[in-house]
Amino acid sequence: IPQPQPISTPYPLEVLYHHVDVKINGNVAETYIDQEFHNPSDVMLEGYYIFPIPKNAVIKDFSMEINGKMVSAELLDANKARQIYEDIVRQIKDPALLEYSGQRIFKVRIFPIEPRSNKKVSISYREVLDSDNGIYEYIYPLNTEKFSAKPVKSVSVKVDLKTNNKIKTIYSPTHWIDVVHKDTKHAIVSFEEENTKPDIDFKFYYSTNNDEIGISLLTYKSTNEDGYFFLTASPSFNIDEDKIDVKDITFVLDVSGSMVGDKMKQAKQALLYCVNNLNKGDGFNIIRFSTEAYSLFGKIETASESNIKKAEKFIKGLNAVGGTNIEEALGIALKEKRANNRTHLIVFVTDGKPTIGETNDDLLIKKLTDLNMKNTRIFTFGIGNDLNIHLLDKITEKTTAYRTYISEN
Repeated sequence: IPQPQPISTPYPLEVLYHHVDVKINGNVAETYIDQEFHNPSDVMLEGYYIFPIPKNAVIKDFSMEINGKMVSAELLDANKARQIYEDIVRQIKDPALLEYSGQRIFKVRIFPIEPRSNKKVSISYREVLDSDNGIYEYIYPLNTEKFSAKPVKSVSVKVDLKTNNKIKTIYSPTHWIDVVHKDTKHAIVSFEEENTKPDIDFKFYYSTNNDEIGISLLTYKSTNEDGYFFLTASPSFNIDEDKIDVKDITFVLDVSGSMVGDKMKQAKQALLYCVNNLNKGDGFNIIRFSTEAYSLFGKIETASESNIKKAEKFIKGLNAVGGTNIEEALGIALKEKRANNRTHLIVFVTDGKPTIGETNDDLLIKKLTDLNMKNTRIFTFGIGNDLNIHLLDKITEKTTAYRTYISEN
């Protein structure tokens, strides 16, 4: 009879996927979890599924399903939970788990987990979110997935947020989230990663009110130490068109040889979208650059129908060839003439690899800083899988703007 093979780690299970679907209505959050585990070993396993309850959460309902069968979970208080976590930490030598030691947990025994087989676990629970000065906090425990024997193939969190008042702020300090506003009281928040071992819990905050500008303030101070504060000031999502300030935007597009292929397609699509979504009264210009830089209009022009058509034709005819002269392109953009009372922004689309002009990143940033006499903000839009992030991050940081990175696919 073949003997069972020894297991090299006390936690050999792999997490195949971890999907979380959250529906928030007002301040009531319903969380639906779908996970699948894989036993890659040749031995039958048994274990416990442990789910930490978020701090301060008031759980209204909790249900658990394992391979299609409803099971009962044991609710343990914080003291019993602390002992369990301390025992786990002794085995796996990772004190990070102790961040949950002050929380209650649901615990359920899972047996058997057959060799080379999968187990699906579905959980749903409902909680009431507390408001602190108009700010709501939602937390989901993702940190425990780092103990998967292999990276998790798919991790996703989707939040369908509906509120009674207008949404003012949506913010996550832990993950890069995508936010789609359906209307003033409805938004979809999402996060997704592949082949990863999450090592931090998912947190996001939202605030609501019906004022034109929503302001919320959280403060904290302990003993004699300096305190902390978190201030948000957000405009309404929907604003009357006549209340939007007109602005001038210079789009600077890299058409050098390194942008050939899918990167160029992405860049042209992005630029067409931007040009077609300018507001009434805005001014714009396009500077394309490779070995040399070329300005479409030679100056800022109004976003009239005829000028937008000229820009569309110009963008569609661009091809990627030549070197990368970032110094000249941004130099022209920073020197463009414009009305003194209008905001001027630069949107810089590139993979960020200078090969002509100044090619040293730090020296290039210094030259651009010296040229930027009017403190124009440069928003960097990096395209590709092999970006010069150091340069693009520095440009964004120095001009107090924002950067966006996407893959060429």
